[in-house]
Parts: sequence; structure tokens; C-alpha cells
Amino acid sequence: MAKKSNVSEVSPGAVLAEYVGTFILAFAVLASVNGVLSSFIPTPVVAGFTLFLAVLTIGGISGAHINPGVTLGLASLRKVNAETAISYVIAQVAGAFSASAIMSTLLDADVLTVSAGDVDLRVFIAEALGMMVFGIGVAAAVHNKYKGVEAAAIVGGSLTLGIVFASVLSNGILNPAVAFAVESVNVTYLLAPVVGAVLGMHLYSYIATHE
Repeated sequence: MAKKSNVSEVSPGAVLAEYVGTFILAFAVLASVNGVLSSFIPTPVVAGFTLFLAVLTIGGISGAHINPGVTLGLASLRKVNAETAISYVIAQVAGAFSASAIMSTLLDADVLTVSAGDVDLRVFIAEALGMMVFGIGVAAAVHNKYKGVEAAAIVGGSLTLGIVFASVLSNGILNPAVAFAVESVNVTYLLAPVVGAVLGMHLYSYIATHE
């Protein structure tokens, strides 16, 4: 899942992979929100399955973060350096905006989005809690060096479960880049996923190193 870098040079291929991966994830979420398959495949399942495939396809190239929260969480564990983290986040946000623009062009109409609503501490906690669950799954994949289907299953499954947890009260976005794509933008949906990822990843790291 994570790809630790020991050099300051950022791989253009890895950055492009993050752009493409986030584009696909954001587009899939937008498609679900706009009624495609929503009658029998819930959006959390769409997002989790999309991430499952992303880990299998680009995991070996960039680590398949496709989420600024994941990137910054892994950076806090020193699994990626600052230059790589910044490049990834820029690519992720660009990918999400591209997905929104293309979806709008294809529909030739206003794209259905998810309102962020007012800032509420309870919603912030719900979003952070969901991301913490996801972050634990990512950290487990990294710590145990899972690859292939194993990594894809734990990461995709953790995202799905995290969205379910968060959706008790929040929109269950768990991704600041996707939040831009669906226009669910306020301090909760931009900051809570980062807080949750850092907490979840460090919690798992502590548990795993103090067995």
C-alpha cells in the first residue's frame, strides 16, 4: 500500500498514478451519487470496490493512496517524504476536480452533489472516526507488508467499513479530494479525514509494535 521513498526525487509515474486513481475514485462516487447503480449498489460499496481495484492496479506504482488523508497519515509515520506527499496531494485534488468537470460535461447538466452543511463537532468526530477505521486498515496493510489481493481486500474493506461508521452522522466522504468533487467542502470534510488517518495509523502502529 505505502511506497517508502528514500530519495527526494518524486516519480512522475507515481504522481500520474495518483491523479488517475483519484480521478477514477471520484468519478465512481459521482456516478453513484447521480443515480448510476445506486438502487442496488450503495455508494460505500462502490468506493470500497474502486479502491480494491486501485490497489491491485497502481498499488505497486504509487502505493494507491488516492486520498490526501492517507498520504498525510503515512507521511506522519515517515512512510513517504514531504516532497512525495505534496506531489501526491496536488495530483489527487487535480484528479478529483477533473472527474467533476468531465461528469458535468457528460451529463450536460448540473451534477448532483452532497452538501457539506454547517460545521458541527459531532459530524467532525463521525468523519474522523470513520477515517480512523480506514487508517487502521491501511496501517495494517503497510505494517504486515500485504500485497496483491490481500492488500486490496483489507484496504478496500476498511474504506467501506469506515464510510459506514462515518455515515451515522456525516456524509461519509473520508477523502478531502473527493469532497471537492462532490462539493462537500468545509473544515470537517477537509480536516477530519486527516485527523482520523493520523490517529488510526498511529494507533495501529503502537498496537503492532507493543505486542
